[in-house]
Amino acid sequence: MKRIIAGVALAFAAVPAAASEPVNMRFECGAGAATTGGEAPNLHGNWDFLMDVGGEPSFGLMSIGFVGNAYGGSLTPVRTAPVVVRTITLTGNSIHMAVASREGDVLFDGTLSAKGDRMCGTVTYHSGRSFPMVAHKRPSTYQSQPQAQRAR
Repeated sequence: MKRIIAGVALAFAAVPAAASEPVNMRFECGAGAATTGGEAPNLHGNWDFLMDVGGEPSFGLMSIGFVGNAYGGSLTPVRTAPVVVRTITLTGNSIHMAVASREGDVLFDGTLSAKGDRMCGTVTYHSGRSFPMVAHKRPSTYQSQPQAQRAR
């Protein structure tokens, strides 16, 4: 019996705990050129996001909508309360967001895929620490008015 207990204890000691191991995540976006035809992609909708925070996955939901003729929204990480996405700027396939926090704005700079349904980039916290992030737009049948047609 002592041999069985010793064997089981040895086996558990040899297997590292999954929660303490960093996860190797890939954040390859494959962003192409901006959409053709001059029409900017419509970012309106719900997006799932994943961020690599030092080997620990952090994920949640981002909702983007129109506020007048500009974009705004909210970001809800799984582990914290929702926060406001104060500004979203899209220039070609480059995207910039400022997310409000008590310590100061958290910034996202990245690229948008040619279809406008995936964004990859870097989140930079007010402390200067940066982490990779990827977001993917959920499919939806709702079609909001294009940004160019929104009231100014």
